[in-house]
Amino acid sequence: MQLPLEPEPSSEPPPSSSAAQLSFAAQLSFAARGVRAGFVSFTRLPLGGYPYRADDWRWAPAHLPLVGASIGAVAAGLWWLCGVAGLGPSIAATLALGASVLMSGALHEDGLADAADGLGGGHDRERALSIMKDSQIGTYGALALGFSLLVRVAAISSLQAGDGFWLIAVHCLARVGPVRLMLTEPYVSAPQSAKSPHFLPIGRAQLLVALGWAALVLALGMLTGWLPLFGAACVPVALILLTVLAGRYFRKAVGGITGDLLGAVEQVSEIAAWLVLLACR
Repeated sequence: MQLPLEPEPSSEPPPSSSAAQLSFAAQLSFAARGVRAGFVSFTRLPLGGYPYRADDWRWAPAHLPLVGASIGAVAAGLWWLCGVAGLGPSIAATLALGASVLMSGALHEDGLADAADGLGGGHDRERALSIMKDSQIGTYGALALGFSLLVRVAAISSLQAGDGFWLIAVHCLARVGPVRLMLTEPYVSAPQSAKSPHFLPIGRAQLLVALGWAALVLALGMLTGWLPLFGAACVPVALILLTVLAGRYFRKAVGGITGDLLGAVEQVSEIAAWLVLLACR
């Protein structure tokens, strides 16, 4: 996941270290700036708003699940329109997936391909990290990317009428794991080549906000019947387990995380969420 380049320097004075000293309007403004920074960072939406403060960038990951839910909503809308037009499930699934990739700028797909090449072709930590920084896609990356696209298209093709909310839930929940890893794992890319350190460090508050967005989407899906109750309960458990195992594996393989590894976690989480939901239908 090639995260954005370093932000433009801000001429604004740093915010006060004590949130209690800020007015409610100021706190609301800071929160809104974090949401906007999240969409600027993880989508290709031209929202502008530069320059952002350092705190704005650090709060961007907290809203990654909200960004995912928004991307899923666009994909769900296009999937529904394709169904109304009678284009068939395969075309509807392909266009819905294409819309989600376009909105994110293939951010996570790029990370999956680079991570697969690095972890698959690197025989030690230094070699793996070096391969991940190479913009060319190798055999492992091509296979991983192809597998991800095929499984997700097949999963979306399996949706029935009225299942559009599944796209929103999957995109939202799959983005919680990377936020958790940003909190718990060291960032190991070399400072001169790293593209995401401006997001770090994040704190528990950012993870709690990310979990809050995910909980809101899950609650909405369960209360409305748009998600199967058993599946909605099993998906978080599966994704928590996947994230814990991924963190341990990355620590052993390269000593921590990189932006590419976070993108790979998002992609694998999407696939896992689809498989669990379909199995629990």
